[in-house]
Amino acid sequence: MNDILEMIDDLRELQALYDTGELRNINFGIMLKKYEDRVEQFERDMEAELDQYQLFFADTPFAYDPKHEV
Repeated sequence: MNDILEMIDDLRELQALYDTGELRNINFGIMLKKYEDRVEQFERDMEAELDQYQLFFADTPFAYDPKHEV
């Protein structure tokens, strides 16, 4: 929820810049970079979680292998 509120604040900031005529392409670039970095961090975290899960449950009946999905 905090991410959504932060995104709304960022959009309001862009709107204020637009209203005052101060909006520049760099403003969009900064915001896009911020959220792209966040997505990349999320993906790294999920990979680490999956690696930990597989390490912990390897060779058990609970081991998950997406290759065996139907």
